[in-house]
Amino acid sequence: MSAKTFTLKGADPRDATLRVLVVPHAGAGAAGGAAFAAHAPADWLVATARLPGRESRIREEIPELPGLVADIVATVRALPGTAPLVVVGVCSGAVIGLEAVRTLQREVAGPAVAGLVVVSQWAVTERPDPAHRSLRDTDDPRQVLEILAEFGGVPDSLAADREMLALVLPTIVADLRAVQDYWSAPHPRLACPLLTVFGDEDELCPEERTDDWSLFSEQTRTVWVPGGHMLLTESPAMVVDALAGNLDQFAPESH
Repeated sequence: MSAKTFTLKGADPRDATLRVLVVPHAGAGAAGGAAFAAHAPADWLVATARLPGRESRIREEIPELPGLVADIVATVRALPGTAPLVVVGVCSGAVIGLEAVRTLQREVAGPAVAGLVVVSQWAVTERPDPAHRSLRDTDDPRQVLEILAEFGGVPDSLAADREMLALVLPTIVADLRAVQDYWSAPHPRLACPLLTVFGDEDELCPEERTDDWSLFSEQTRTVWVPGGHMLLTESPAMVVDALAGNLDQFAPESH
């Protein structure tokens, strides 16, 4: 897998005390992790996944969920360095990140993952409501935007820019189609610790929709920060701080 599947920022891989792989939200490319990387400590190496269908991979077809998971697994294998690795999955990226970590932990000689961080994603034990409209049922832009509102919608600045929205919307829709019917029991449980991070004003992720994440690992913690659903975009420093403040959970030697 070539380096076009991720970007690297921060510490030299040989000197990094922690490696972080950001799996961004639906529609986002590797640029989606730039703000996180800008606020990260200098001794962290921050990689951001670039999935098919965006940026330098714009001509690649966006696969269904198993293909996206396989892409992240291959990215983990391709990352340089040997420091402990934490996967940070944001919104729909948390679903991909969860299944990628599960895949890696089934491999006897696969790369070890020190921890999973879930940002702004309700617990995946919640089964999809069959009464809700599906993104697979319509291509009408107005209806698509209405359905997307149930997943957090799109930033106001993007919604107001019709030209840019037309370019980005197909990628957002393809990403969400891949995860919209996903749900999972807590088993197989993660072999690594789990940290969940939510905004205290996020109407999509109240406590009653997020509590079940505690079932997915023997070691779980939750951090609530000021903000809404788009934490990585609007409050990247708080996401970094949430991880930095809980490094003892993942990799004591890198704290």
